[in-house]
Amino acid sequence: MAVTLGQFDFEAGVLYVDRQVTQDGEREAPRTRRQKAITKGRGGAHRIRNLKWREADEGRAVPIPTFVAQKVKEHLAAFGTYHLEEGANRMAGEYLFSNVGRTNILMYSLVNRLWTEARRAAGITRKITPHWLRHFFASAALSKGVPVNEVAEWLGHRDPKITLQTYAHIMPDAPSRLQAVMDGVFLHELDLPLEFDAFVEAA
Repeated sequence: MAVTLGQFDFEAGVLYVDRQVTQDGEREAPRTRRQKAITKGRGGAHRIRNLKWREADEGRAVPIPTFVAQKVKEHLAAFGTYHLEEGANRMAGEYLFSNVGRTNILMYSLVNRLWTEARRAAGITRKITPHWLRHFFASAALSKGVPVNEVAEWLGHRDPKITLQTYAHIMPDAPSRLQAVMDGVFLHELDLPLEFDAFVEAA
């Protein structure tokens, strides 16, 4: 929701994730009785801030598929960016997504509405949330052999053990994949970097 054009490195195929939209911002003090009634008992305002539990310079570089990069470029060509100045509850940048009228940041209510409409249009009856996209990313990567420590870094997990504990159930074939790799190595069916040649020959 808080992605900006400046976070993309299309040449390297990377998105630098360093901010998010949350609902814990400071609200303006209500001035009228009606405003007080509307805001009573509600949480903070929408704001853009650094990732939770991270400092300002603690982002993460996440590889993006060529397909996704192309879709982002198409979006930029069609809609451009939403310019935002530094201010209360806001971080400056050229944001890819905004509200429908392009007068404010993208908020949870709109995301949920669009998500629900898309889910129903796709014929998905199970109640899934946008957060499932994160699980899809991790599950797809780990099930195809991407190392746990790399996926953990891209997810923002400080400890790969968290990633392993969460997604171990989708890696039941890990032992057989290792066996296939090692068979390929020792039978000289897989090419390895030159520095491994001496070791393989000795074995």
